[in-house]
Amino acid sequence: MIFYSIVIFSALGLPGMIQLDDRWGPYKDIMVCYKRGADMITEITSSGKFPPIVHAQALCVDLKNFKKPEKAV
Repeated sequence: MIFYSIVIFSALGLPGMIQLDDRWGPYKDIMVCYKRGADMITEITSSGKFPPIVHAQALCVDLKNFKKPEKAV
């Protein structure tokens, strides 16, 4: 199987959840995929671009179930 890493998080004062899609994948090994998710969470929390993070979760989605986001026009 081939996996893509996705991070979903919520931050203090922001309405709802925010989803970040990994731009480095895909990954053949699920553990490498989760490691990348953990690295993405570390980048988010240390970037200073968001208010304090309330919850963050890394997900690895099988390529068959992953829909690439459409580019903004």
